[in-house]
Amino acid sequence: MKTQKPFNHLKGIIHGISSDGRITRGEFTEMKLWCQAHQELCAESPFKEFFAEVKTILDGGKMTSEEIMELKAILKKYETELSVSESTEAKIHFLQGICYGILGDEEINKYEVTVLKKWLEENDSVLGRSPFKEMHVLLSRVMEDGKVDIEEEKELKKYFLEVLKM
Repeated sequence: MKTQKPFNHLKGIIHGISSDGRITRGEFTEMKLWCQAHQELCAESPFKEFFAEVKTILDGGKMTSEEIMELKAILKKYETELSVSESTEAKIHFLQGICYGILGDEEINKYEVTVLKKWLEENDSVLGRSPFKEMHVLLSRVMEDGKVDIEEEKELKKYFLEVLKM
């Protein structure tokens, strides 16, 4: 299913950008770039309808928390048609999307790390495998003191970029 990867990337991006409760210009740009990159999949249903609903929200020019909720509802509506969300591959695509979303504003804060760590723990079926296991160890170590310092942020950015290359 050629729509699974882009669908799960967007799902992860939305999860990542909304994890700290604010949407920056950079994060909004990431979502616009996603649209540009996947426009060619719009030739057939149901991706065409899904894409149209997402693009309508993004064409507004900025992102509100209500619109993030709308996007999450759209994702839920099309999930069964566009993804096999329980597969390890789908979870890797989702994780990559989260990394894109978190990196979108060029800073990593404790809220984003906490949300990502929680997601990993909720998906314990993949927690024993790479890259999930290593990421969980890293996030746990970073959050030991309850904050993300400059060196930890650099380390997280480097690791997230590695996950994006997978």
